[in-house]
Amino acid sequence: MRLFIIGYKSSGKTTIGKKLAQRLNMEFIDLDDVIELRESKTVPEIYTEKGDAEFRKMEWEALNEIVKKDNIVVSTGGGAPCHCNNMNLMEKYGEVLYIHLDNDTLVSRLKHATKDRPIVLNKSDEELREYVADLRNRCEHHYTRAKYIVEGKDITVERIINALNISKPEI
Repeated sequence: MRLFIIGYKSSGKTTIGKKLAQRLNMEFIDLDDVIELRESKTVPEIYTEKGDAEFRKMEWEALNEIVKKDNIVVSTGGGAPCHCNNMNLMEKYGEVLYIHLDNDTLVSRLKHATKDRPIVLNKSDEELREYVADLRNRCEHHYTRAKYIVEGKDITVERIINALNISKPEI
């Protein structure tokens, strides 16, 4: 099984992905971590030095390698489903789960994640709301293609397992 977790920045993809992978006895892979390891740089450094187009190419290349693995839970970057036919690739090779959050929750989480998300650093609440609205306009139609959509505000591993309708391994 291959499970790809998609959603906006700070939606909890990595946090829940790690827990889910552990619970299902599967390997967890964070797509951004794979890219950072290859480049020996952080995603913000890659963006600053090489720009969006080059980062998206790296992301696509990494995803193309990852889909060859089995028994994995993959947390993608927020923009991954929106570029380079990545959504088609994920749908072809596995199941896609979208962690949905309302705008207020996203704004609140982004406010508290500015250290890890330089793109939102020093933005006012109104600017963050505009940023989230713009993201929705550009990305939501990609995200809602996911086979499974789970409300992320109070997400639990058990809710995801139930939504996926997969058997839980014995502990």
